[in-house]
Amino acid sequence: MSGYNEGLSKYTIIRKIGEGNFGIVAQANDKHNGETVAIKFLKDRCRLSEDCIEMRELKALVALDHPNIIKLKEIIQEGEFLRLVFEYMDMSLCQRIRERTRFFSEEKIRGYCFQILNGVDYMHSRGYFHRDLKPANILVSGKLVKIADLGSSRVCLEVEDDLDCTRECLSDQPSYTSNITTLWYRAPEVLVKSSKYGSAIDMWAMGAIMAEFFLLEPLFCGTDDVNQLHKICSIIGSPFSWYKGLQEAEAHNIQLPVCLRTPLQVLIPSASRDAIELMESLLSWDPNDRPTAAEALRHPFFKPCFEAQHPLDLELRLTTAMTFPSTNGEVNRVLI
Repeated sequence: MSGYNEGLSKYTIIRKIGEGNFGIVAQANDKHNGETVAIKFLKDRCRLSEDCIEMRELKALVALDHPNIIKLKEIIQEGEFLRLVFEYMDMSLCQRIRERTRFFSEEKIRGYCFQILNGVDYMHSRGYFHRDLKPANILVSGKLVKIADLGSSRVCLEVEDDLDCTRECLSDQPSYTSNITTLWYRAPEVLVKSSKYGSAIDMWAMGAIMAEFFLLEPLFCGTDDVNQLHKICSIIGSPFSWYKGLQEAEAHNIQLPVCLRTPLQVLIPSASRDAIELMESLLSWDPNDRPTAAEALRHPFFKPCFEAQHPLDLELRLTTAMTFPSTNGEVNRVLI
């Protein structure tokens, strides 16, 4: 990654490709080598480089280096404003899903989810959780998937095993704002206004994203926090055994309806038994009942990703060794 002394003069701006509260994103070409990049023009003023590096997104991008997390190539400072230069990806996962005229094959869904979870697992293992995981914040180029928009990410301060925040104790977590994560992918603990939550909120979002792959539309389409909770209850049933969540809801005068669950197999009849089982575990009311990203990757749904004959392109096979339990009870360690 280049430093702050590089300027925009080396790039030719092609077109605006995105806009948000942060500013705009433009597609550009490097005049020297012809490489296509994406430049994020931040609208917030930043007077000193030392102040800028405190920005959440910059801190996360500098700390995280993984094939399934968007790469920050260069930081450019123009006066009081920052421009962040990223590798270019064709489109967001949201666009990819919306443009589909027929359903994804389960094999393709597996490949996408496998990559997203690898990125999430890496983030969590480095002490970060995303907090706003959704299709619009996941980028796609061909078969390659990368997690982006880390502006909402946070560091787990009280964690086990040094930086590993995959098994954090929620009671020991610092208080975080509850108004994060786009509504349709927002975890129940956030919806009931809990100020203490952890990386399990990313796993809930992953379950919602996985279901959306199959349905080509969001699974829970609420209009506000309370309505979103009602939508969740209508599908996965009321949280009768999630006592902490029920206490939080009562403390904030949130009344949850009494509903029986609608089996996901009924809503998503095309999904395999393994896929349904994984989605149901990810979409557990109690965050302690959701698998970690590492556990999800070892679910039988992903077993084909670890088999040599599986047609994942070689460039997509991550260079990290992972374990998968074999049918004879032994643990196989493979390099994918």
